[in-house]
Amino acid sequence: MLIFVKLFSSPNEDVCERAVWNLGNMLSNIATFRGLVLANGALFLVLQLFCGHAKLSMLQKASWALSNICHFLSQPNFEHVKPALPVLRQLIHSQDDEVLSNACRALSYLSDGSDDNIQAVIEAGVCPQLVELLTHSSSLVLIPVLHVIGNIVSRDDIHIQCIIDRQALPYLSNLLTTNQNKGIIPEVCRIISNIMAGNKEQIQSVINGNMVGPLVHLMQSADFGVRYEAAWAIANAASGGTHDQKRYLVSQGCIKAFCDLLTYSDTSILMVCLEGLDNILKVGEAKKSPRDCNVNI
Repeated sequence: MLIFVKLFSSPNEDVCERAVWNLGNMLSNIATFRGLVLANGALFLVLQLFCGHAKLSMLQKASWALSNICHFLSQPNFEHVKPALPVLRQLIHSQDDEVLSNACRALSYLSDGSDDNIQAVIEAGVCPQLVELLTHSSSLVLIPVLHVIGNIVSRDDIHIQCIIDRQALPYLSNLLTTNQNKGIIPEVCRIISNIMAGNKEQIQSVINGNMVGPLVHLMQSADFGVRYEAAWAIANAASGGTHDQKRYLVSQGCIKAFCDLLTYSDTSILMVCLEGLDNILKVGEAKKSPRDCNVNI
């Protein structure tokens, strides 16, 4: 492996590219090599490949190698790979789909960890461009972009707000209602679900974005995986929302959608639906007056 790294400085561009390609292959197949790359300072040699005016073919191979270095990093190794973040910030502005995909996959790996990892990714300044990439036409780019955003909104309200403040919700709403890719819709639902698990203002942002109706529709018409993710999103809003927000969920047909899903034998979706219904029924219970007796309104 170290022989390939030494060839990065070869004056022969073809030799250098082949060395990078071979390193990427090795890193994709053998996880222990990633630690060796970091331990021997080879990451900095890889990052130097992006300096200057590298050929597109080199950028494609080097970004692929970089994404593999970032894959399955153990927590102590994150600090060693943080120097890659400024380079990745540049790469996500590339006009090449392959470079974009590789860079976004690297960011998805780096953001799949602790709050500190996610904060480091946010502080690298990648969020505005990630949101812009939600309009990208290629699923090879869009799916890893959704993974990064999904990781960012999975931890706490501050990180969720970072994505909301970058005006991501209109793009997510558009994907929810217009995209037909089976790999994309579950990711979008998962992101919205995590946002709905935030505070009441963040739940209201999703409501204001007119996404509840489409989510309820997916609960009733999509395949099981999408129904499950959409149900989670509505259930999260039913758990943390205000009474008025929960009444809005009801107005969009969520009770029937939850009840229809109770015909499934899968315990995970049953628990989600029952919890969602329970939280909604508590609103009617709280509103009930003594003369209403046992009627939930």
